[in-house]
Amino acid sequence: MPFYIHILIYLVVLSILLLASVFYNPRSWLHRMPPEVVAKVPARTATEKHTALITGLPFLLVTILYPIIYVLLQQSANFFQNFLLFCAFFMGFTIWDTLVLDLIIVCTISPRRFLVPGTNREDYRNKLYHIKAGSKGLVISLVFSAVFAGIITLVNLVI
Repeated sequence: MPFYIHILIYLVVLSILLLASVFYNPRSWLHRMPPEVVAKVPARTATEKHTALITGLPFLLVTILYPIIYVLLQQSANFFQNFLLFCAFFMGFTIWDTLVLDLIIVCTISPRRFLVPGTNREDYRNKLYHIKAGSKGLVISLVFSAVFAGIITLVNLVI
């Protein structure tokens, strides 16, 4: 299967998991919402934090395991190649998340079902917040790509 198909599968699966968790309970992602939203609603309860952990776990597992399995199957002992593969996955999703999920769906469309009770669509229009968060995500993606590429490269050298 071509690499771009793996990237598309990764983006689609992560998007479905993320959007489903927001649809189920928008407050689950309160910690990742613009300050205008956070200021209008009470902090998450212990139950909401627990629920967010449970609904966020599949997202986290797919985020990390899909690229690791893909890169391991390439059996490359080349750090740079492994690094680029991880970057394609992690940075690809960060860019997708920022441009499509955040700027288009959250900021522009703002589906009523995704709004935290007590807020309105205008509270989600802070595009600069999402761009800054996406920029931080790109840096974090680089760091994680380097760490995972190093680990996988060592594993492939030993095996």
